[in-house]
Amino acid sequence: MRIALPAHSLYGNQPVTAEFPDSWDVEVSAFAGAEEPAMGEAEIAEAISCPNHGKPIRQGAKGCRNAVIIFDDITRATPIAPIARAVIAQLEEAGVPREQIEFVAATGAHRAMDREDFVRKLGEDIVNEFRVWSHNPFFNCTELGRTSQGIPIALNTECVRADYKVAIGSLFPHVSTGVGGGGKILLPGIASFETISQWHKTDSGIWKIDGTCRGAVAETVRMLGLDMKIDVLMNGRGEIARLYAGDPETTLQQHYSEIQQFFATRRIPDIDLLVSNNYFKPSEPNCALIQMGMVETVRPGGDVLLSYHTPLGCACHYVWGKWGSSGVGGPMYRKQYRFPEKLNRFLVFTQYPDLGTSSSYHLNEDGNIFCRSWQEVMAELGPAPRRVAVYPYGDACCFEDMAGVR
Repeated sequence: MRIALPAHSLYGNQPVTAEFPDSWDVEVSAFAGAEEPAMGEAEIAEAISCPNHGKPIRQGAKGCRNAVIIFDDITRATPIAPIARAVIAQLEEAGVPREQIEFVAATGAHRAMDREDFVRKLGEDIVNEFRVWSHNPFFNCTELGRTSQGIPIALNTECVRADYKVAIGSLFPHVSTGVGGGGKILLPGIASFETISQWHKTDSGIWKIDGTCRGAVAETVRMLGLDMKIDVLMNGRGEIARLYAGDPETTLQQHYSEIQQFFATRRIPDIDLLVSNNYFKPSEPNCALIQMGMVETVRPGGDVLLSYHTPLGCACHYVWGKWGSSGVGGPMYRKQYRFPEKLNRFLVFTQYPDLGTSSSYHLNEDGNIFCRSWQEVMAELGPAPRRVAVYPYGDACCFEDMAGVR
């Protein structure tokens, strides 16, 4: 059985092939929305001009002298360019001078982006004409107050000072906030290092949007005065399939069930080998293994294979990361993640092994078996028949039996 694992998002989108012996029992489980058709650019522009709630940009930005467009960083596969073009057109219709529109990459505690990164997200035309900045969590942040949980909120000064603020990102299952996207583009996206560190101590759990972690995000949206958030759902090819525009937290509350249904994934029980592929968050491979109930499906003595493929390698993270073999890490570094003792081996299939940084993402750093080709994977696994579960989008699973999705 031959399977094309989606890979290289933002880098040509070329899949990687995995081929299993015919004697093996292999099941593939993708999320429900993986085959949805892509929206055309005209459809995208129309959806933005008629938001789900709130004033359209052409009305809300009237009288504004300048505007900032906040967008998610290179660790996310969101195709920003067609959305940005529509936003720019709306801002100009509102009377905002073109030369007074700028972009800020919501890097959070990831590394700063460079020009090549900007082009992959925004396209050459936008990068050639507009000022594009990377957020810096260590400098140029303005304090706005504290959340009801006492978290000090300091956000990017460029964004705070802008007359009109619009942000662009995507929605996915998330371990801390129920759904990634929404107001998360502000917290942690454009927050200070101290704010990010404090916020990360309030994890709430997968598919919970009413926890303290999400609550802090909603409060931050109000503190900044974000005028509009544009969030998309992407299909299995990394294309925009659905688009929501308006207040980010209202979007999540009103469309939560719809988002869950979009990512609904069948969980495959009683397996000897788990193959989980990371696509939408290509440089954060741990995201393909943190879904509730995934690793628990592996029988005693079974193996886990994590697949991720991007020239970016693993993302730099100043809060979660590790910075040397001595064990020195960021304030939230929790040492390496250990799989249950019942499991046999942990294999990492990647064309771009990143032996140091990958330990930042809580992999079994002392016991990883890195394989750069599928031939190497099969040599490690051997020919004995196995029951296998393959999740081509392991970072976008909402297991039907775990989240109440029907």
